[in-house]
Amino acid sequence: MVTAVAGGCLLFLLPAFYFISQNYQIFTSLAYDTQPSLVAHLERETMWLKVFLAVSFVFIVATSLFLSIRMTKNLLAPLVKMERHMHQLMLGQWNIPDFKLPEDDDFRDLSMTYDYFHRALKANTESELKLLEKLTIDPQNREAYAAWVSLMNTQRARLGIEETFISNESVLQLSEFDLKRRAS
Repeated sequence: MVTAVAGGCLLFLLPAFYFISQNYQIFTSLAYDTQPSLVAHLERETMWLKVFLAVSFVFIVATSLFLSIRMTKNLLAPLVKMERHMHQLMLGQWNIPDFKLPEDDDFRDLSMTYDYFHRALKANTESELKLLEKLTIDPQNREAYAAWVSLMNTQRARLGIEETFISNESVLQLSEFDLKRRAS
């Protein structure tokens, strides 16, 4: 945007600068011939016009740069917020609040799609945790039991639920209880 504005300004200002210089050279040579006292006024006027053209160019480019940065920031802000939310989810912080954008934001549809995806993924994780809780794993099979405990703790951590660690002592207690039950 800044390049387009600067290019458009240059397309106008360069010919204007050229014609001002050429016309004032003609006026200056005529003033030398007819009224030499006008030469100082013409040179001052030429200088003011050149300064005005240069300041106008700088002001227009600076204003377009400011507006471009502001517009870009307003367009990218929702995407940056969404990226931060996704990054927190990647780190396993599933207990953070749902992602919301103001009603008048530009990326409302994308935000709604992302929010639906987030809720569906969270609901899926909750249902997987419930299914894992329903499973009964034989504590004698230590590999399977350790994998089950690990999966349970991982799903709980994702959802922000406090992890319940099952130690080896509790596995041994369960296995002793299971052995007594089998013996009777």
